Amino acid sequence: MKVKQATAYGLHALMYMVRHITQLPVTAGCIAKAEGIPSSYLAKIFQQLVKANIVKASRSIKKGYVFARPPEEISLLELFEAVEGEFLFNDCFMRHCQCNGTPENCYIYACWLKATKRLANLLTETNLVTAAWNHPDHRFNELAGASKTTKKQSRAAQSG
Repeated sequence: MKVKQATAYGLHALMYMVRHITQLPVTAGCIAKAEGIPSSYLAKIFQQLVKANIVKASRSIKKGYVFARPPEEISLLELFEAVEGEFLFNDCFMRHCQCNGTPENCYIYACWLKATKRLANLLTETNLVTAAWNHPDHRFNELAGASKTTKKQSRAAQSG
């Protein structure tokens, strides 16, 4: 299973909001700049988060987004399903297999459901506040820049 880049961006945006909760509402553009996320892409992600009742647009003088409910009540599974799709864990990863299996007659499918159920439970138990305060603070583009610098330094050390 591979998570979409949009889900990672959405999670980082929400963790930013948790870490700066006293400064809300905040615009998608402000978060995008702070986190190194493409602004137009983040705006589309926020549309999905509004639809999922995770955030809402502020109608006050200060424009931006606020949490639709306390972030302690918003699970990572809700975020994943809002961006990835509602049935993230209900399908066998071998869906193109000719066996037409079910969990009852296909051992692989049964194992997959068992593993994804554990993952879904873990994501349900983990809320945004826990995620935000137990994750290192960083920016996406700084990470990309850091890896390029590290590669250049490695090459220079090898050739010198």
